[in-house]
Parts: sequence; structure tokens; C-alpha cells
Amino acid sequence: MPQRILRTVKKVGYQAGLLLLLGCPLAQAGDILVNVEGIQAKGAIHLALVPAEKGPWPAQALRQLSSEDSVLRLTDLPPGRYAIQLFQDSNGNGRLDQGRRGIPLEPVGFSTNPPLLNGKPAPNDCLFEHGAADTRLSIRLHSPKAKR
Repeated sequence: MPQRILRTVKKVGYQAGLLLLLGCPLAQAGDILVNVEGIQAKGAIHLALVPAEKGPWPAQALRQLSSEDSVLRLTDLPPGRYAIQLFQDSNGNGRLDQGRRGIPLEPVGFSTNPPLLNGKPAPNDCLFEHGAADTRLSIRLHSPKAKR
């Protein structure tokens, strides 16, 4: 007889826990708000968000966004570590134009604003932490050097 009571109590406990879980809304992560500095007069801003990982930038971004505005908003992202690469498409062809040596011919920027003296930084050099609250970043576009 006591076993039957314990089983009943366990079932009631599971049901109460399930009701509590279903009754509470799940925690939502905040948005990532990116303020872009150094925008040229012409061209859309293209943003690629990638998750934290070792190695080169992946070919496919986790999220991509394009806008004419200087503030970009990424929504519904779980907390974690991310890196952002962005560029301004000056000629409107939808891609970052590069020279023969891979040097960008259009303004580019990366999260954490690393120096670009040694070329394109690795994602690990651009990582930032996104938590439950809104994350605000300011990314500066670096214009390509003019040919002399």
C-alpha cells in the first residue's frame, strides 16, 4: 500500500512541475544593436554574424542583415559568443569587392574594432559576449586606401 501512495505522489509532483514549466514564459535573450561609424555617403551596410569558433571566417554566416541605416538590430539570438563582419557596398553589387591580394576595395569593419594592419582578422580576434540583456556594439568602418 505505501508503494501506491509514493507512486501517486510522484505522478502529482511531475504534473505540478510540468504545469509550472508550461505556465512560465521562457527567458528571451536581448537584441544585438550595432552602431556603424564611418559610413560613406552611398551604399547599403551588409552585416554577417558568426558564432564563436576557431579557424577562418565560415563561408555561411549565422545571420545576415542589410540596411541603409547606421544602427542595425539582430533579434532572437541566444546568449553566447559571436563575431561580426560588416562592409558598405559602395557599388551596389551585393558583395565585398577585393583586390588581387584580398585587400578590400570597400569600407569594412569588425566587432571589437581590431587593427587591420595585418589584413583581415580571425573571428577569435573579434569575439564579443551576448547575454540576456541587449548588447550594444559600435563598429568603425575602415575605408580602403586610395590609389596614388
